[in-house]
Amino acid sequence: MALGLPGMISVAAVLLFVAVLAAVGFKRLKIPYTVGLVLVGIGFYYLCGQVPELRQFRHFRLNRDLIMYALLPSLIFSASINIDSKLLFRNFTPTFLLAGPGLVISTFVISFIMYCFTPLTPAGSLLFGALISATDPVAVISLFEIVGAPKRLRILIDGESLFNDATAIVMYSLVYKILLTGTAFSLSTAGIAAYDFLFIFFGGLLVGAAAGYLMVQLVLPAGDDPMVEIALSVIVAYAAFIFADRVLGVSGVMACLGAGVVVSYYGISRFTPQTKNHLRQFWDFMSFVANSYIFLLLGFTEDFYLFRRQAFDFPVLNSIIWGIIAIQVSRAIIVFGICPLLGRRDKDQKIDWKYQVLIFWGGLRGAVPLALVFSLPENLPHRSLIVQITLGVVVFTLLAQGMTIGKLLSRFKLDRASSYRRFSQVHAVLVACRRSLEKLRKLVAVWHFPPPVVGELETGYRDKIRDRQAELNKLVKTEAGEKPALRRSIWTQVLRAERDSFRELFDSGFIPERLFRDLYFCLDQQLETIISSAGPPLSLASELFRKHPLVELIGKFSCRFGGRKYRAYRLNEAYLNCCALAVGVLSAREKLAELRKNDFFKDYPEDIEKCAKFHEENLREVMRRLKDLETAHPDLLPAISSTILQQMAYSNELKTIDELLEDMEISERIHTELTALLRRRISENRRRVYREILRGGAA
Repeated sequence: MALGLPGMISVAAVLLFVAVLAAVGFKRLKIPYTVGLVLVGIGFYYLCGQVPELRQFRHFRLNRDLIMYALLPSLIFSASINIDSKLLFRNFTPTFLLAGPGLVISTFVISFIMYCFTPLTPAGSLLFGALISATDPVAVISLFEIVGAPKRLRILIDGESLFNDATAIVMYSLVYKILLTGTAFSLSTAGIAAYDFLFIFFGGLLVGAAAGYLMVQLVLPAGDDPMVEIALSVIVAYAAFIFADRVLGVSGVMACLGAGVVVSYYGISRFTPQTKNHLRQFWDFMSFVANSYIFLLLGFTEDFYLFRRQAFDFPVLNSIIWGIIAIQVSRAIIVFGICPLLGRRDKDQKIDWKYQVLIFWGGLRGAVPLALVFSLPENLPHRSLIVQITLGVVVFTLLAQGMTIGKLLSRFKLDRASSYRRFSQVHAVLVACRRSLEKLRKLVAVWHFPPPVVGELETGYRDKIRDRQAELNKLVKTEAGEKPALRRSIWTQVLRAERDSFRELFDSGFIPERLFRDLYFCLDQQLETIISSAGPPLSLASELFRKHPLVELIGKFSCRFGGRKYRAYRLNEAYLNCCALAVGVLSAREKLAELRKNDFFKDYPEDIEKCAKFHEENLREVMRRLKDLETAHPDLLPAISSTILQQMAYSNELKTIDELLEDMEISERIHTELTALLRRRISENRRRVYREILRGGAA
């Protein structure tokens, strides 16, 4: 029965409303909503069959085009734009090995098991192995974010799933093409397949990267307009996917992924914090809508295929069980076979055994296997059985693995950051109560209120402050007196103050975009170290100046043979690095002074002094590097010091003008004119620094 456009919109709205209600309920029960939506979908499908007015809903089921072209781009782009691109590149080796060679191995292991123990033909087993190998840890990642799991663990699982989706689709397409043409497997066939794989995979990545780069260039003339930037992101996500897939014949998933990663990388500097927040909220909403439809309609489809087509016959049930066994065996082989090989040469790439177990158990299946299985031709032998096995495997991983991985994470004590979040929450309540009590006393001093009412309210606040103070002291003294929550709170506040100072330097034009991104990434790494382990981070100066040996070799070669301009560029960069780090330490000092006056933190001066000592050592290292530069180029010191000091003065002027606008002491027009004038002076000053270096110290 054709519903027409109004009917389809009505049905879509009702389904989304059901998903929202379910999501609210499952959030209270602390159950991943994507897991519960499958059960809600089955129940709602049954309800629609009993109520005549709702029977039109039973016509809606998942299909390939709905998943691939309407829902999947939202999921891929949302995940890629919110991922930490630099941390992803840092963990590229394990991610690529799990998603590339690992998926190929998984495909053949699953195919072999299914061929041996189920009625599937060799062709059917191979297609099933290719389509079921892609992981989809939506429920896992959302749970990790709630409990504060280590960021690297989230990157490994989320990054693998992103590349896995594209690899699985490309692998499935190649297998299907070979089987459709009836080509015999040979060395030449394998070579052609490998070439096609690389072309489709990296071709899609290049198309997406180009689309993402085009977007960040268009953002500049658009200014700070969230609506324009959100609209551009939607166009880029869907246009890159469809153009790559339908026009160029390369991977649309990789195109969408490449576009998102490029936008994420440049977004650190090209987007203001407000715009980034708008983008994140919009794409979180898009991801929520896409996941809601996929998993709710999965319940519809599950009911239709499993409960209406004798899925509980022994041959079908036996095949589903073997499908579950096959994916677990293949997952164990690639995770526990590949991960231990990492870290033998580079300790930074080593993956802890606890991480390996969670990566293994977090390999849920979701949208991509469903999209691929519904694209199977109707005349394929055992098509119905493959669909039933796929649905059974997807539901098992969602219900069994998705519901238990939180307990596994807690058992391994990888959710320790939750104590820090509890500490922050209680401390925020304590500060709010103290300030409210101060405000109340000021009001009582200038206005007459009934003394019993005032006394009762003050007593309530004092009791609340005392309870929160006791709770904070209890949280501080956990874990054998190590005070991890307190230490995390001190360090995170100080590091975020440093990060804000770097943002101000970049916004004012004092430091270039590339340096700002490097500083931002290094500070994010330090924050992750503090939040996940409460251990002291590495020196920011050491992290910033540390370069890969190959990069350092190229830099030395370029300085020797690259001419005066390149040497001037490197010298200018070194001075700006030192100056930016020094400003960051000054911001850290201001924040530490503020914490020393805090009613709660002043009772723990030793922890504040440890943080202060760390930053003083960092400053000494910066000054040592700056002195080395001045010793090597003494003629440049007066000119560079003068221009850099002037640059800092301009930056302070710019910050003051922004504050005056926020306090409504100047109009928007005056703010725009003064800001434009100062930015021109800052830009001219930066060029003056470079000219001085080029003239005197580049030789």
